[in-house]
Amino acid sequence: MTEGPQELFKEGLSLLRRGDLEEAAKAFEKAYGHDRDNPAYMSYYGMCAALKWGKIGLGLELCTKAIKKEFFKAEYYLNLGKVYLAADNKKGAITAFKKGLRFDPDNEDINEMMIQLGIRKRPIIPFLKRSNPLNKYLGIFFRRTLPNLLRKKGPPKG
Repeated sequence: MTEGPQELFKEGLSLLRRGDLEEAAKAFEKAYGHDRDNPAYMSYYGMCAALKWGKIGLGLELCTKAIKKEFFKAEYYLNLGKVYLAADNKKGAITAFKKGLRFDPDNEDINEMMIQLGIRKRPIIPFLKRSNPLNKYLGIFFRRTLPNLLRKKGPPKG
């Protein structure tokens, strides 16, 4: 029985999560071969082809094409950023990651990549050094309280 592109794609995601880039790339390549218009297949195949086989040009082309089809998917920007990193283009990667965060500011994978690259948010008071206690403690305070204030509350009890 032949697997359909959706099953191949899911298998590729599972393999990618387990760290088996070689097999994930093969699964994404097959899924993309079945449906060359699917942006998810394009993005993931392009990213894996660049990271595993060094096909940077193909990776950039497919990831960019996927973003043009569905510009609002943060995961596509993550994949493009990884391709840029594989090409030793840190600036391009950061730009891609920042664009992805515009659509999904809480994307853990992109935020993790930004931290690994040493990118941090601006200090609360820009004209003071980051290490200034005022900046440090205001930053901690806002990071802990604002997400709680902005979370949607349930219906009023009563």
